[in-house]
Amino acid sequence: MCYPAFMKTLAAFFVIVFLVSSLAQAGPLQDRIIAEAERHLGKEYVFGGRDGRPGCLKQGRRVTCAQGIDCQSLIFFALEKVLDKPWRSFSVMPSKTVKRCEWGKPVSGLMGVLRAELKENKLHKADALFFLLEDYNLEADKALWKKKGKRYGVWHTGLVHRVKGDKAYVIHAKPGHKVVIEPLQEIEFEALYVVRIPPKEK
Repeated sequence: MCYPAFMKTLAAFFVIVFLVSSLAQAGPLQDRIIAEAERHLGKEYVFGGRDGRPGCLKQGRRVTCAQGIDCQSLIFFALEKVLDKPWRSFSVMPSKTVKRCEWGKPVSGLMGVLRAELKENKLHKADALFFLLEDYNLEADKALWKKKGKRYGVWHTGLVHRVKGDKAYVIHAKPGHKVVIEPLQEIEFEALYVVRIPPKEK
């Protein structure tokens, strides 16, 4: 006598699971980007690391990439599934990344801002952050921002994990450590350049 009731309960359970799964897939882009980035929490930082995936170039041929993950590959992998773009399609040159709007469009008022002038509550979840230092790595790439004769190059990247009050938290592959979430102010930078993907459903 309990069998029909059990079957109805089981059927209802699977309907709920299906709906929850569907809603998770159809969530805001920003939520999905951060969820993808969180999958890599705790992974070791390795410069040039691509999590052991195939497809890296070495002496003109495709080989298996290095294990571990770096600050750019964390963002590549977070955006890959959400934007339906293979990670290898993203440039490793920040100036090209910004020019092509690969990670989103530059944010008005945050297209280069000094650390002392930054208002963290202007940041949004999943904003891509370029951390700048004066004269950094300019032999390899163009200055991403210039101000009063000073040129700022990119030394690191990350994603805004959340903003709570006036404090932003960042998920990033921390050099010398691993993928972590920590307050923005604990990360080294002299200026910041921010790009943002419009908050639309995929």
